[in-house]
Amino acid sequence: MDPYAGAGNWTMIPSMPTHTDAIENGTRDQHSDALVNELNNHFEKCQQLLNSISGSISSKAMTVEGQKRKLEESEQLLNQRRDLLSKYRNSVEELVKSEP
Repeated sequence: MDPYAGAGNWTMIPSMPTHTDAIENGTRDQHSDALVNELNNHFEKCQQLLNSISGSISSKAMTVEGQKRKLEESEQLLNQRRDLLSKYRNSVEELVKSEP
């Protein structure tokens, strides 16, 4: 299910003048109640879309931070291995030199 589906669907905008007139005149009928319900439904969908976008941004940011942390840890391990290999090589060279 695409959380962004219908994000560009602004079907409520043309009905706003009718709704505005009903509010200004203080008359409520089934049509204005239906408009209010439809507006509330669209608002809820927009709110869900915004929450979804926010959650997606947060999870991507956390993923990037996690990847950076793993990269730093891997670099540290790699440097430790290089140091150990270098020490091992030096030890072997010293042993070879000391042999008669």
